[in-house]
Amino acid sequence: MSRPPGYRVAIVGFGPRGFGCLERLAVEAARHGSGLPPLSVTAHDPQPHPGAGPPYDPDQPECMLLNFSAGHIDIWSDDNDLLPPEERPDFLAWLGRSHVAWASGDAFVPRRLLGSYLQDSFTSLRAVLPASLAFRHVQGEVRDLEHSAEGWSIRHDDPALDLHGVDQIMVATGHGTWCGDHGFASWNRELPEARRTRRVSSVYPVVERLSRDAVPGGAVVGIRGFALTAIDAALALTEGRGGTFEERGSGIPRYRPPCRTPGGAEPTLVPFSRSGLPPLAKPGAALVQRSRELTSLWEPLRQGILDAERLSPGTLLQRLHRAGLNAIEALGGRGSGAPTEGEQLTPAGPLRIMERSVLVASGMLPPDDAWARGEAWRQAYPAVVRRAGEGGLATTFPAAFARLACSMERYAFGPPASNLGRMVALASAGRLDLRAVRGPRIDAREGRLVLQGEGPPIPLDVLVNAVISPPGVHDDRPLLLQLVRQGHASRAPGWDGVVVSTSAASIGRDGSPTPGLSVVGRATEGWIVGNDTLSRTLHDHTRRWAARVVAEARVPAPGAGAARSGVGMPP
Repeated sequence: MSRPPGYRVAIVGFGPRGFGCLERLAVEAARHGSGLPPLSVTAHDPQPHPGAGPPYDPDQPECMLLNFSAGHIDIWSDDNDLLPPEERPDFLAWLGRSHVAWASGDAFVPRRLLGSYLQDSFTSLRAVLPASLAFRHVQGEVRDLEHSAEGWSIRHDDPALDLHGVDQIMVATGHGTWCGDHGFASWNRELPEARRTRRVSSVYPVVERLSRDAVPGGAVVGIRGFALTAIDAALALTEGRGGTFEERGSGIPRYRPPCRTPGGAEPTLVPFSRSGLPPLAKPGAALVQRSRELTSLWEPLRQGILDAERLSPGTLLQRLHRAGLNAIEALGGRGSGAPTEGEQLTPAGPLRIMERSVLVASGMLPPDDAWARGEAWRQAYPAVVRRAGEGGLATTFPAAFARLACSMERYAFGPPASNLGRMVALASAGRLDLRAVRGPRIDAREGRLVLQGEGPPIPLDVLVNAVISPPGVHDDRPLLLQLVRQGHASRAPGWDGVVVSTSAASIGRDGSPTPGLSVVGRATEGWIVGNDTLSRTLHDHTRRWAARVVAEARVPAPGAGAARSGVGMPP
């Protein structure tokens, strides 16, 4: 492939974050007009739907819902002047035009619809790219990034797609391929041999990984994990195969299997995880509105986090706890009534937790302690992100902050109540077996893996890995790991995420920015906090990156393509 003319920019990974990079480049390029040399921009991603990325594949089943309400999603920058506002609608307005049944600001919408919105947005953006910006989508998997005096080279699985002499690379790989087998290969090697148990390394894409060929009817299916991905797997293997849920006005639906199930009976699903604790439901619209009215509680909480001279994770937790208790009192709630620690470890404990969470989220029970923890974290989150990131709490107290963030994730960022209610319904219908949910022993008998939890052992026909890759840089992300090993990137203290400047420049091993290399999103978690979001306002690195790149394109820095020197790369 020949070297394209002008200043060359490559975006590696082209989901929502990659789309944001292209949009900001286009906005900045248009504002500089004729004073800018030609920009040649390539987006490198193996997916066939630019802008959507694997998590929002438009072809996935409808039962897979966002856990982020529609009214909070807008892929466009607020100051984009390439298109008039009516031609760059937010997600809710787009739904109102094409999917009216889902057009509610509080709705948790199928992920495939967001994928269609993102694709439409990409089409709209591409039609108005400024004349100075030439764009091309390179549909291929990037395997390596190489640095030389001529700039960067991008190497793909298919060498015919390789690109050389690139001035600026932005790595925005997000969830990667979304079908990685985080830890599964090494974990699987520790399991006993059992040839009669089929092993599925990833849930996604479900149309392939959880097909009837992969998971036959009547199979007993062990699901490693008990969070959002496990819920996706459970619904894909039930509702996705023709089962239905009948609403009863009680908050918990009734599950009805399909009248005829091709290939035999439905699978029996047996989830398990280290803690055995399920995620909790996101509050419904009525409870969200009641919480919004508590500005006298939430504003002081946020401002106090920002203003505190000294703030440790322990102090932060105390502030959250006090605000949560005050919120319960303000809304007329009382003690949680949640299972005790001992009860949580029994098969009935997780089921009771899920059921209660659904009823609280739906307004059928008063707010409780679990809701208060999650709501205080949700309300404080923008302030936490600012205080914890870029050398703040997350790197000052890495272990303690990681424990706090991990525990709050379960309370604050779980599934919609409708999907958690479906899990309760599946358990009530006998399709979801919770006897082995908490860290069972795994043995092998008669050629099959066996889960040994509460009660009789459970032989498995299929084992499905429902644990996705965590953020940061690790063996599942060899592209980024190689950059760390070469010194072009460095990890944040106590975290797997890489360190970047305020304009997303990768900070190398020597502490200086790596010329021509930037990283944004999940790969920076720990240095930047809260990357798992569709919000364009929580972080501003993409905007500053585009402004920096366009400024450098106007006056190329001396030695910009040279080996690591830190010269000519403003942070």
